[in-house]
Order: sequence, then C-alpha cells, then structure tokens
Amino acid sequence: MDWVCIECGARQAEAGRCKACGRDDVLDSRVEKTRELMYDVDLRLGMARETRFRFIGVGIGMAVVFLLWTVPGYWAWEQMVALPFLADQWLMMAAIGFGVMMGLKKMFDKKRFPYLTDDQKILP
Repeated sequence: MDWVCIECGARQAEAGRCKACGRDDVLDSRVEKTRELMYDVDLRLGMARETRFRFIGVGIGMAVVFLLWTVPGYWAWEQMVALPFLADQWLMMAAIGFGVMMGLKKMFDKKRFPYLTDDQKILP
C-alpha cells in the first residue's frame, strides 16, 4: 500500500480520497517529500502530546503535595527530612510529575504513522 492519508495515517492501495476518514486526498508515500512531511507531522504531534503530559504531571504533582500538607503528622515527618527552602517539597512534586508524565507517555503516546521508520523508509 503506497498511498497514505496525512490527516489520519491510513494507508490504501490507490490514489484518491482517503477511505478511512474521507477528509483529504492521499499522498504517494514513495516520494521522499511525502515521507518528510509524515515525519514532521509525527514529530509535531508527539511534541504537543509531551507538553500536554508534562502539564498534567505538574498539576497532579502539585495537588498531591498540597494535599499531603493537610495530613495530620505530615509536617512532623517533613521536619525529619527537611531541606532548605522546602526543596524536599519541590523535589517530591517534580518526582511525582515526572512519574505521571512517563506513565501517560507509556499509555497514550501513539504515532500517526507507526509504519514510518526513523530513516524514513516505509515498512511493509
């Protein structure tokens, strides 16, 4: 299947409108410029997803630490591991945010063109 839809990533055997989404005409994936466009689309979508995941992770990290502040006995425990300027709280927020971001990335990071390899050759 040599024809690919840039909008949805579906492949088909002949030229014309995309049979999967019907939005646009398909492009010939044998042309190098088309493969470059596919790579760029995947890159931009991936960067947008990563930014979204990062914002979600930061929000969840902050919410968890703020909620911990209301737990009775938390501040007594915090005094045992305290770092200057609440750096331990910042580190905990960052660790939780990073963990959430990586979990979201593992679960929801999906390429539009998974059949496009890094060297921009189409897999069969």
